[in-house]
Amino acid sequence: MPRIAITQLKCAVGDVEANVSKAEELISEAASQNADLVLLPEMFTTGFVGDGIGDVAEPIPGPTTERFSAAAAKHGIHVVAGMAELDGQSFYNAAVIIGPDGSLIHNYRKIYLYLGERDSVTPGSEACLVDLPFGRTGVSICYDYIFPHYIHGLVERGADLLLHPTAWVTSSDCERWKYPAPEAYRAQCMTRALENSVFFASSNLVGDCDPDGYIQGVGRSSVIAPWGEVLVEVEGEEGVGVADVDFSLSPKWREAAAPYIRDWHRTIKWPETATAQREA
Repeated sequence: MPRIAITQLKCAVGDVEANVSKAEELISEAASQNADLVLLPEMFTTGFVGDGIGDVAEPIPGPTTERFSAAAAKHGIHVVAGMAELDGQSFYNAAVIIGPDGSLIHNYRKIYLYLGERDSVTPGSEACLVDLPFGRTGVSICYDYIFPHYIHGLVERGADLLLHPTAWVTSSDCERWKYPAPEAYRAQCMTRALENSVFFASSNLVGDCDPDGYIQGVGRSSVIAPWGEVLVEVEGEEGVGVADVDFSLSPKWREAAAPYIRDWHRTIKWPETATAQREA
């Protein structure tokens, strides 16, 4: 039974060295709790620096992934970490998957970019689904998980575990609209776990995520079971949470109470009037 560690941290915006050093400490802490995999948040190595991304983004593989690889090999643990990637003249919001031997297994580039991200970051185009020793694993980054067809596509193709490095935030605009950011974030995590009957792990930032302090991570990193139970949540602002994930329970839950995946493909006849109204 694999043990999954989620993390939560304050990002030192623009300070790659400080953030990677903190990540190394969290990886060590996860390993000390016998975790098989540790998940780090979205873009935590840099924060969201907008047009300044050219000063902090790195190639993959590169200096930061080399440090992740060294930490993974030192502790014999899988590491999944968000970072800013430089590839030629393009920048990506990326997540690397590194094996316990230090090998770079995969580099996923965020497909769905949120609002101002599009001004400085290029969207990815390839879904992330990898076979790890303990199960098939899908990765989505932050805003990706708003799109149920993408998440369900990973599950249809065999994902037992969904990993979600994120920087789910609030801002003055969110507060003006009375958007309950922490609750909405948690509700969406639970929804993706429930509707797909799979385990869902999400690691989030807390505190300022940009140079101006306009956006702040809301925390609440967690591992959620297919039936919606929060198996572990990081308490406080920074830290590590660890949960045992028993994949054998997923099909039992589906059989007992949640045949959602089976029922996804039912044929539905839509009213012709609704189609006509939309076309008009």
